[in-house]
Amino acid sequence: YQLTFFVPVIILDERRVAEKRRDCLVCCTVKSRVDNDETEQEPQESAFDRFMGWFADQLFRPWVKALVIVAFMGLLGGCAYSASQLTQEFEFTDVVPTGSYVTDFWDNFDLYTQQSGIRPFVYFRYVDQSDPAVQDQMEAYVNDLVALDQVSNQPVFFWLRDFKSFVNDTASVQNMTFNKQVGAFLDDPVYYELYADDIVLDETGRIVSSRTELEMDNVRQEDVVEQVDALEAQSDVSARQPLNRNRNDWAFFTFDGIYFIWEFYAAAPAELTQTTILGIISVTAISLLLIPHWSAAMFVFPFISILYVDLMGVLQFAGLHVNAVSYISLVMSIGLLVDFLMHVLLRYYESPMDGREAKVKDTLKTMGSSILIGGISTFLGVIPLAFSSSEIFSTIFVTFIGLVTLGAGHGLILLPVILSILGPNVCIRHNGIDNATGENNSGDVASTKGVEVDMEMDEGKAQSNESAETNV
Repeated sequence: YQLTFFVPVIILDERRVAEKRRDCLVCCTVKSRVDNDETEQEPQESAFDRFMGWFADQLFRPWVKALVIVAFMGLLGGCAYSASQLTQEFEFTDVVPTGSYVTDFWDNFDLYTQQSGIRPFVYFRYVDQSDPAVQDQMEAYVNDLVALDQVSNQPVFFWLRDFKSFVNDTASVQNMTFNKQVGAFLDDPVYYELYADDIVLDETGRIVSSRTELEMDNVRQEDVVEQVDALEAQSDVSARQPLNRNRNDWAFFTFDGIYFIWEFYAAAPAELTQTTILGIISVTAISLLLIPHWSAAMFVFPFISILYVDLMGVLQFAGLHVNAVSYISLVMSIGLLVDFLMHVLLRYYESPMDGREAKVKDTLKTMGSSILIGGISTFLGVIPLAFSSSEIFSTIFVTFIGLVTLGAGHGLILLPVILSILGPNVCIRHNGIDNATGENNSGDVASTKGVEVDMEMDEGKAQSNESAETNV
């Protein structure tokens, strides 16, 4: 939007001003009120620019620098400890508005019931279920699952066990084939009601697939660790089954819709770590392209890492946990946080002033006010999310408030202090150079693109002739 619409509109408006056309009625022009002999006045500094200049002078005081460094190091230590306490957690009530009847139902369900509500199905397929050896392995698989810590009891209804009891107790079906026995079993109204949905038959009456239901009553849905352990435990049991070995598509397995959420919990820590590392490395590499000086990476990499740790600490301080919403917010924050650093660094390297503190002051007076206004406008823009009745929007609100506050604080306070102490005294400019002679025709402090020029002033010539140009 900025590159394709906003910037062209500004260019068109500048052309309108140059042609002395009115703003609302561009077909009309106005006469210039400036006399020919009147010299052009320099633009006046805005209130924000004057404030940032005063603010820079305060930052340059030695005791203020020390206080800023100590304060931000303390903030980093506290946020790092808080980030280490960050855990995964997902409440189903987080996705519904505050005061919804769903919240009351779920709270009462937890209060008045002892069942976990997690009831995965155990599936059997791709095997000849009429084979007694296969039937033994089906029962052994169910027994292995029941032996897990997450499961306390045998399935209440298991068609294979009831089928064997039916055959043993019914003399009229004992001499039938297995397929006919299954048909007689399902002809019984009681067994049909129980198992008609659990047994799939083909046109010949052969069992294609079947299932039984298991109850994981020792898994708390508010405990992510228990849920991930349950997912991995049942997967390990399934992988150990003889009929599943050397198969990509398992013959015996369990499944429940909640497994999708559990799989997210299991993959989120590694994915978040990998995405964070790649994101930080990417923005550091991009900084080398946008700021043609190697030292830029020495500021971007540690600062974006510090900001990310601080943001995670703020989320934990606010009582939030890692879930799908906070996961996306954390990943997205890398690209937003780096803006507060890149603008300051780019202006610092392009500043023609001599000396670290002079370059930092020039940076804060020119670019600092824009960053401050941008931070304030973003802060005000997300304020309405604080009144949302959804936990999702509340998470986004806390993330953006922390992002703007930390980004502006580090970009306008800590980074200028570090640059005034350790910043390279170089200037990267893009002014014109005579291609034929290689001499500078502009008379300004300049260099070709990407060339570093030390801003060492010739004090002797400056004192003897104040109008002389400074040689670089």
